[in-house]
Amino acid sequence: MYRTIVVGTDCSPTAARAVEKAAELARLTGAKLYLVSAVSESVTALAAASGASVLVNDWVGATIQDQTVRVDEIAERLRAQGIDVETWIDRGSAADALVSAAEQLRADVLVVGDRGLKGIRGLLASVPSRVTHRVHTDVLVVHTT
Repeated sequence: MYRTIVVGTDCSPTAARAVEKAAELARLTGAKLYLVSAVSESVTALAAASGASVLVNDWVGATIQDQTVRVDEIAERLRAQGIDVETWIDRGSAADALVSAAEQLRADVLVVGDRGLKGIRGLLASVPSRVTHRVHTDVLVVHTT
């Protein structure tokens, strides 16, 4: 059924619920699981606006490294449970990273949490909303609250 599963995480407690659901699905189907995370464009743009390019590059690099370490820790925990896991860290928006990963990896399903789907933000700018309108694969939206 599923061979490749992509799940988004920002390493928050709500994202952990989506990761748990994706891991359960991977365990049941024997699929490979990809943990995808993004370092926000707003973070890199804010750093770039400061004007000190060497410091900006160091800061952005440190931010990416920190996120990589956090995602790798999640991956190691899942590997200890017998799940085949890879990580994917990208610059840019979370929605762009998830859609890009899902398409490049030819994912069978993309798993996202429902954070941001409630209220007016859900209609306009949430990651789950943007992903479901752009990706060409099945999407599982996990109730995280």
